Amino acid sequence: MSVAVVVDNNMYRLAAPKAGDLLYSGSAPAAKNEYHYAILDSANQVNASEAFTRSPVLNESTANEFFNRSISTHQLTYLPQIYEPVPVIDRIDSNLHHLDQIPTIHIWGNQTEVDLLHKNQLEDLEFELNLTYYGLNDVQHFEKVKVALSGRSSRVIPKLSYTLKMKTKGSDSLYGYKKLKLRALGMDPSYMRECVSYSTLKAVGIPASGFSYIRVFINQKPAGLYGLIETFQDPWTANVFGGGDANYKSGYLYQGQIAAPNQTVPVFSDLSYYGENTTLYSLGQYKIKAGTDKDETADDFKDLQEFTKYINSTTSNTTVDEWEKHLDTEVFTRAMAVENLLGFSDAYMTLLNNFYVYNDPKNPGRYIYIPADLDTTIGTALYELDYLLSGDYSKHPGFNIRPLTSKLFSNPVMLDHYQHVLLNLTQQLINPATMYPFIDSVVKMIYTDIEWDQTLPGMGTLHLPDMDNIDPGAGGNDTASSPPILGPGFRTNWTDVPQTFDSSLNGPTNSTTTESVKGFIARKSANILAFYNK
Repeated sequence: MSVAVVVDNNMYRLAAPKAGDLLYSGSAPAAKNEYHYAILDSANQVNASEAFTRSPVLNESTANEFFNRSISTHQLTYLPQIYEPVPVIDRIDSNLHHLDQIPTIHIWGNQTEVDLLHKNQLEDLEFELNLTYYGLNDVQHFEKVKVALSGRSSRVIPKLSYTLKMKTKGSDSLYGYKKLKLRALGMDPSYMRECVSYSTLKAVGIPASGFSYIRVFINQKPAGLYGLIETFQDPWTANVFGGGDANYKSGYLYQGQIAAPNQTVPVFSDLSYYGENTTLYSLGQYKIKAGTDKDETADDFKDLQEFTKYINSTTSNTTVDEWEKHLDTEVFTRAMAVENLLGFSDAYMTLLNNFYVYNDPKNPGRYIYIPADLDTTIGTALYELDYLLSGDYSKHPGFNIRPLTSKLFSNPVMLDHYQHVLLNLTQQLINPATMYPFIDSVVKMIYTDIEWDQTLPGMGTLHLPDMDNIDPGAGGNDTASSPPILGPGFRTNWTDVPQTFDSSLNGPTNSTTTESVKGFIARKSANILAFYNK
């Protein structure tokens, strides 16, 4: 294959890229009227041509343009910034995320290793490959990038997600970030749920990954349209809480993992207090993602044990000032409000999962809550929709049984503030009038890439899980003598109506278990306003 640029009806061949490169380049006279790109066959005849023409550029060179995409920078209607970022955030200025652009990442290297990675998608394999990033105005090359498959449930589908880890030592980073995730968006036919969720967290000013879209190729084969997010490992904490200071000493960053595997007596990641024995915190229900340079030991969970002990000791009379010594209550309150309003069904309140708590080294013993992995949200539900759509905050699955929500919000002042945030975000942000223009502008940007993505076969294969054998007790919890660990409303019927892009985004879904993105926002906001008689 070769590529040419056609300038005012005159064709100029572009130089083929080097090994591992995707970018064709060359020189041609400046266009007076228009130009476009064409793909040539072996006889130098046009095999495919862009279906539009491009306007002349005033600069000496064009940007790095993608074939058959007429716009490189899109006009988006952004969400308003409802709350300013909380004071603990000291994030670096970075060009990693431009939501109005779609860059390209090319992962390339040993094909045998790439095949092993994809043929063994349920295993934890990691290989060193090369990576090239194509931004609108820059190209960056990285060698010996550790590439692995990402996620748990996301591994069962053909379109796979990836983690990227650049060399720990040295200056290699993509706009300041060394560890990244490529999210396949493979379980979301709308391609919008993670975008809306991360954009909402940004709009409410709490710590979280950024999000942007990116095209992914692997050894010159297209993998599709992905979401780009940050991995919560060093130096992420320095980038977000320490202004990128190379000498920043990270505190412990604990990740909730639902439950410890293979335990006779189950232990969970709901921030329950399990006594003074720190070994009971190190059995696998939590992982340490930052704050230690060695393999984690039981001693590394002492800080977490002390935090859960404090939570357990509180009462409805514990003052807000006392709580603030141990928890950034504003971050947690905003996070729980978004978790409720966007129906996070695989998060702290619901599945005691996909969250982090960070021991702030600037205030040791004071924790910062961080939500993560936002794919089962906004109508993609692991719980009955009636629970997730309720306007009554107390009906949200897990609100009354998770240690941190049940304890913190037993304080009348904190509960009143939580309800104020719920109502304010509904009125100012999470409603059709505010959300729909943002959603529509992003969809307009990505729609051509969605069509392209849906023609691709995926790098893996389909592995259907046995949903009938899910244990709502999550590891042997005696549901007869204590509340089920998953709380009320956990789904038992896993038969879903297949959704198209349009039905997943706009509805109707014709389903009792799934709601469209716009449908969820409309119904949820209406229910909140009705509950508060607004």
